[in-house]
Amino acid sequence: MKKIILFFVLISGLTFAQMENFVIDNSQVSWQKVYETNKNFEEIVESLKGRNNLIIKEKNENSLDGEISNLIMDYKKAGHTYMGTPIILNETNKYKGFFKIEFKEGKYRTTVRNVSSEGMTVTMYGSGLGLGSQLDTTLENMALNKKGELRKGFPKVSGKIIDVTFTNLFDFTKIEENKKTDW
Repeated sequence: MKKIILFFVLISGLTFAQMENFVIDNSQVSWQKVYETNKNFEEIVESLKGRNNLIIKEKNENSLDGEISNLIMDYKKAGHTYMGTPIILNETNKYKGFFKIEFKEGKYRTTVRNVSSEGMTVTMYGSGLGLGSQLDTTLENMALNKKGELRKGFPKVSGKIIDVTFTNLFDFTKIEENKKTDW
């Protein structure tokens, strides 16, 4: 009996493990993660400047504020296939939002908020006619139900894809190889 209870505790813990980086406050969903690093503030700022979809808008003594644009969710890195990915998260849709990075000695915290799709056009063809519409969504629409509670299926697919994408986008702890121009 104890083994069965332990099994269910482990399974439920794994199911919701992806949700540890999502914060729900007043029906607003943001993503937040703390990274440990040996890099200093300026090294991380330089790494951030090399990312095409991140734009620094304001730089303070120990924090950065900026915008995310043209971000494509990385469903492949999250272990999903094109057909197993919700249409709103596949590579035909781009996302935007805002980020804040706060620095302390040996670590930094990234917060992403106001995430929404930039709008993708979905066209359905039938009998020679094409019907098109704009498909927009926000992180809140994907994660929360009408009562403002977490949707049951969100952590398994959409939550995992978004979490993996943001984790990789804001991970400046990896050693970046300097590519030599001499050859």
